[in-house]
Order: sequence, then structure tokens, then C-alpha cells
Amino acid sequence: MIGSHPGGILLTERLLLLGALKPHARVLDLGAGSGESVRYLRKLGYEALGVDLTGADMRESQAAGISEVIRGNMTALAFPAHSFDCCLAECSVAVCGDGKRALSEAFRVLKPGGSLLLSDVFFHREDAPVMSMGEPLTRECWEKESARAGFCMEMFRDETALWREFFLESLWNDNADPSWCDFFRKAGRAKCGYFLAHLKKGEAYGFI
Repeated sequence: MIGSHPGGILLTERLLLLGALKPHARVLDLGAGSGESVRYLRKLGYEALGVDLTGADMRESQAAGISEVIRGNMTALAFPAHSFDCCLAECSVAVCGDGKRALSEAFRVLKPGGSLLLSDVFFHREDAPVMSMGEPLTRECWEKESARAGFCMEMFRDETALWREFFLESLWNDNADPSWCDFFRKAGRAKCGYFLAHLKKGEAYGFI
């Protein structure tokens, strides 16, 4: 499989450029999986921590010596408010079960002025799959629910072309993640895309 999330570290690099993080920023990876992005963030000098629900991924991260990935649910984070400078969510919010709650929790644990760096799927049709938001997962849905959680969307960048390139390469090499093959089958005719977004928590938010 190419990376533990679509696009691998290349898309992680592009996502981090959107946030312009300060040196040694405290970063929480939501849905960290095997800890690939946590390792990368720590190599860059950030104080990175990951949360993930999946036992298999946890065992893989521990075997790789990543004690900074802990078991946790992004819809009910066990951290005080204003704990992090940045939250990173790479293709995890759409499949977490309650995307609206996940956005609210990210907002809560971010410091005022903090960033949520988000990469995920979206669809171009109103008959799109509902997934974790409880409504068709279009770009408009992401924009609306991000604002409802309290965020200002600083940037929304369509990275569908690169995402497809990585997926086709993984199919060619016979190492595509089966869950993504199943995902495309379920999507049917609803055209699927992939985006990067920078969501900002305003400096004035000193509550929650």
C-alpha cells in the first residue's frame, strides 16, 4: 500500500505547507493509523502525538517504536481545551462515524489561532454517499459543517488528480488498499474527489 493514507507523505507535505506551522508546534494527528505522519512530523521537529481507534494499527505503531500514538476517539478526545497548535486529519473525518462531532472536538482542543489541516474525500453530486456527516458529502457540506464547528476555511484545494495518480499506481503494483476499492464501488456514479483544506480557529475564541 502506498502510505497509510491516500497520497502518502507527499500530500502530507502539501497539507503542512498550508498551515505554515511555527517551529516546535504541538500537533495532534486524528486517526493516526500506524503513525506514519507522526513519525514524519517529529522528524521535522514538531511535538507530534497521534490518536487512533484501530488495534492493528496501534500494534504496528508500537512495533515501530512510536509511543506517541495512543488509543483514542477523535469524536471524544481526552485532552483539555486549548491543548494543541494544530490538528491533522488525513482521510479520517469522513469515516469516523460522526464527522460533525470530530470537527467540534478538533476546534475545542485547538488553541486560539490554531489550525485544522484536513485532507479527505468529497463528491460532486447530491446523490453522493452520506458517510459520517449525515448528509451528502459535497464540498458545500464540508464548508457548512466546518463553519458550524467554529472554523474559518482559509483554503480548499482540489488534489483529485494527484490522489488518482497514487491510487492507479497502487492498483498497477497490486498493493491497493482493499477498503478503497470497496469505497469506489459504493460511491457508484457519484464523482469522487479529494481535497486539502486549512481551517482556522480565530484568535478571539478563548472559550470551549
